Amino acid sequence: MANWYVKRGSQIAGPLTRERLNQLAAEGKVQKTDLVREGEEGEFHPASDVNDLFTGSESPAWDEFEAGPETQPQPSHAAPKKSNTTLIVILAVIGVGGIFMVMVLVALLLPAVEQAREAARRSTSKNNLKQIGLALHNYYDTYGVFPPGGTQTTDGVPYQGWSTSILPFVDQAPLYNRIDFDQPWNAPDNIDYFKQEIPVYLNPNIEERVSPEGLGLSHYVGNELVMKLNYGLGIRNISDGTSNTILAFEVGENFKPWGDPTNIASPADRMKSGNIKAFRGGSHVLLGDGSVRFVSENIDPAILKKLETPGGGEFIGEF
Repeated sequence: MANWYVKRGSQIAGPLTRERLNQLAAEGKVQKTDLVREGEEGEFHPASDVNDLFTGSESPAWDEFEAGPETQPQPSHAAPKKSNTTLIVILAVIGVGGIFMVMVLVALLLPAVEQAREAARRSTSKNNLKQIGLALHNYYDTYGVFPPGGTQTTDGVPYQGWSTSILPFVDQAPLYNRIDFDQPWNAPDNIDYFKQEIPVYLNPNIEERVSPEGLGLSHYVGNELVMKLNYGLGIRNISDGTSNTILAFEVGENFKPWGDPTNIASPADRMKSGNIKAFRGGSHVLLGDGSVRFVSENIDPAILKKLETPGGGEFIGEF
């Protein structure tokens, strides 16, 4: 018995027995519009011309048709390419999601990173004050008094400041030895020396390091009640106790060159509420015993007044 072949569009299915062809027609998998051929050769004819072939309903279920070895695509039409839209959308979503996650992580980490950086800057500034305190005590051991806050002539010409006096004790002896102490600090022969930036006089939390005239600044100010003009106190004169008296302190604004003999002030005035502080929440102070304390910006002004006087006889307590 001859085999049968079915052609639909560009595809040919077969070989099929007549019994199988009838079964597929009954299931609707072979339609009247399909072409059929009996035998291995010859022309295809409409399936509707085959006697007793169609007894059931038609169905477009060609995909379920059992294709034989002769089933083959015709090259007349290229298969449509699959769309990459879905893949692009997925990649875009992943990309946007990744960027969003990175932004979230950055937003979460930035405060912690900045907090760590500020803590490091606080530590450096605190260490600077400790180095200044050690230098002041080394000066005291050498001369028996703390250095004057500044020196000036009887007619009011400023000469040298306390930061210059302790240069040998902050590893700046070569610079100290070049300064002409018989002339004012800002005399033509001296001025270039004071253009140098001295690291121990600079708070890393403050960007301003040089004055408009090009002079190296100091972010630390001496207590004018201890390091007086033309006069330095001895420890015996600090009757309130060195642990209760400020020697020097941080400031956050109105900086003076480190060589300026007027770089002294009242701590209670410069650290009072409303003034810009060296750090968020307050500033460090150097006490007479060499210790460094962080003082809140909300400290009682009366306590600051007590801390700045070397012999006021006040009781301070905890602060």
